[in-house]
Amino acid sequence: MADQPEVSVGRILEAAGQAGVLPLIFVPALIAATPLSGIPGVSMVCGVLIALFSAELILGMKEFYLPDRLKRKTIDGNKLDHAMARITPMMEWVERHTGQRLSFLFHRPLLWVPQGICLLSGMAMPFLEFIPFSGSIAATGVCLLVMAMLTRDGVVFLFAMLPYAVGAWLLVRFLL
Repeated sequence: MADQPEVSVGRILEAAGQAGVLPLIFVPALIAATPLSGIPGVSMVCGVLIALFSAELILGMKEFYLPDRLKRKTIDGNKLDHAMARITPMMEWVERHTGQRLSFLFHRPLLWVPQGICLLSGMAMPFLEFIPFSGSIAATGVCLLVMAMLTRDGVVFLFAMLPYAVGAWLLVRFLL
């Protein structure tokens, strides 16, 4: 794809195939997991995007809806090639350290658990906006959940529960 002078957003989504919605959840979660979540409004926008994309995932939509105008937007092929070259080592690391462990967790109805947690996390993030950087905890959990769903690795899923356990512990400590 990157050998073309320009590549459309629609073509990229088409190439992503069935995993197309998961990366769309991962990107805003990754943004919100960084210190950028301290900027007013970032956690809220990222949370809404995570919730919307997660709802589409739960509903089993095979293709994410994007307006035609956005699908026709193009990206320079050379820039896309450069970005892919930079991300490839990270993707290879993830592949080496993940596997099909506890993969029964990724068949329906159990698959709805990580998808639902992503949806609830996204819905909670606008409210977490009032406590600086608290949305980062939920966003980190969403990043790990998406990684678990992409790799179908139940061990990563269990690891993804850690940020939620920390968040619950902090909530209990704050309330008591």
